Amino acid sequence: MIRVNGVTKRFGEEPVLDGIGLVVNKEEVVGIVGPNGCGKTTLLRIVAGVERPDSGTVEVGGRLGLVPQDDVLLPWATLASNIGLGLKFRGVRGEELKRRVLEVARLLGIEEHLHKYPRQVSGGTARKASIARALVLGPDVLLLDEPYTGLDAFSISSLQATLKRLNRERGITMLVVSHQLDELTSIADRIYVLSHKPSRVKAVIDLKSVSEGERLNAIYNALVSERWGR
Repeated sequence: MIRVNGVTKRFGEEPVLDGIGLVVNKEEVVGIVGPNGCGKTTLLRIVAGVERPDSGTVEVGGRLGLVPQDDVLLPWATLASNIGLGLKFRGVRGEELKRRVLEVARLLGIEEHLHKYPRQVSGGTARKASIARALVLGPDVLLLDEPYTGLDAFSISSLQATLKRLNRERGITMLVVSHQLDELTSIADRIYVLSHKPSRVKAVIDLKSVSEGERLNAIYNALVSERWGR
């Protein structure tokens, strides 16, 4: 579904990514973790086609939907209008537009908020609206950048349940950047741990082969090893 091979990226004289490789198979959830500023978001944007790598290749099978860290909802538009924005650009109008927006809103449990503006809803509802805006276009893969950031415990739990449902019931493949290790380990099949810049893949942790009680330890050990250079 996604195959990244030897991707490098520099911003001016600063090397950010150095030979990154990763694989996301169909219907998998794969996480990316690493130190602050190591290039996780840059890697996600390269996969999305928003940034171009300096070298290396990215192969994607299927349609992509990108959900950035900032919700970037239009403050003057209702959630319904925000969710349907991409459909409008594709020429979808009228009852068909309303039907498709309502369908995805129901899937995410935010249909009662469609008439509201972003400032009138919680952070969790706004985050779900951002996901709905990507989902309504029918992606096979969702790329999520720090989906849990800024959310309270209830909103995180609700969003977590939603992401699990999208993966298990809809077969949506996901590539997720997050610092929330507890949440990430509960939905991911595999975790890529990146090093400090210039980032390389420090470790790949197959969570299916690690007991639930040891998953966080495996990630922490990889991160600590990177921090102290062991």
